[in-house]
Amino acid sequence: MNMTKIALNGPRVAVVAYDRLCQFEFGIAVEIFGLSRPEFGGDWYQFDIVSAEESAISGLGGITYQIDKGLEALAEADIIILPGWREPYIDVPSNLLKALLKAYKNKARLVAICGGAYILAATGLLKNKKATTHWMFLENFKKEYPEIDISEAPLFCEEDNLYTSAGSAAGIDLCLHIVQQDYGLTKANEVAKRLVVAPLRSGNATQDVAQPVLPQNKHQKLPDILNQIKSNLLSHPTIEEAAQKANLSPRTFTRQFQKIVGMTYGDWIRDLKLEQAKSMLKETDLSIEIIAEACGYASSSSLRRLFQEKQLTTPLQYRKTIKGLE
Repeated sequence: MNMTKIALNGPRVAVVAYDRLCQFEFGIAVEIFGLSRPEFGGDWYQFDIVSAEESAISGLGGITYQIDKGLEALAEADIIILPGWREPYIDVPSNLLKALLKAYKNKARLVAICGGAYILAATGLLKNKKATTHWMFLENFKKEYPEIDISEAPLFCEEDNLYTSAGSAAGIDLCLHIVQQDYGLTKANEVAKRLVVAPLRSGNATQDVAQPVLPQNKHQKLPDILNQIKSNLLSHPTIEEAAQKANLSPRTFTRQFQKIVGMTYGDWIRDLKLEQAKSMLKETDLSIEIIAEACGYASSSSLRRLFQEKQLTTPLQYRKTIKGLE
């Protein structure tokens, strides 16, 4: 077996490790930029792990990391990944901030995943720029850094070589976006395929938070009724009809539905139809008109308007992106 190691000549990526490391976010950076990819030959990322601490680095569950390179290695990096951050989030070591500012001055791209946005914010580089972070951090982030244009909508943001992502998994989308910038959409989607994740999503996509499972010990009929509606969107009942099936008044049904599901009945139906349309765009080659009709839209223009509002793109562009078409 030929075990010759391929010499890499692509951009140099450095991921910053720190005590109480967020291991999922760290793993994203290692998997996407640090994993050997012989199918791409030597034209792939060089990769370093850099310690932000002088002491041993710990992770959840008693894991410890022994890392040879210190912050001085950031001076050689083209891309620096900040994989989350620890509480208290506003407490960032000054030596880390200085190293990042120096690297940025040398044209390095700084990439913050999830809570890593707090590190970038502490450098002052995000002032008057667009950024995002996990939706759970938004209110605190706005309070601590009111000068930053923080948004709860996008999966990730990019401005002036500064990148931020929403919650942990959105870091995958952000890193794939960087791969696309450096190597094109085809390679980015090849990496996504190997990761067994969805192809590259637009950073403009919203931070969708899944609705909780309906409790089974109360309002017993609601789960069955809602599952029936989900399986046949073309003939979904009105609130009055759904309430009658649940043996509730429309007013009581509306109140209980919103309390349990977390949104109005109309918004729930809208989201279900949109998800079905997205699935059909991904899995079929049917026209936008046919998909709109199959999902219960009055017209294809209704579907296009909703796509533009919720996905910040068109159905056709969504299909091209999700299928990896140039």
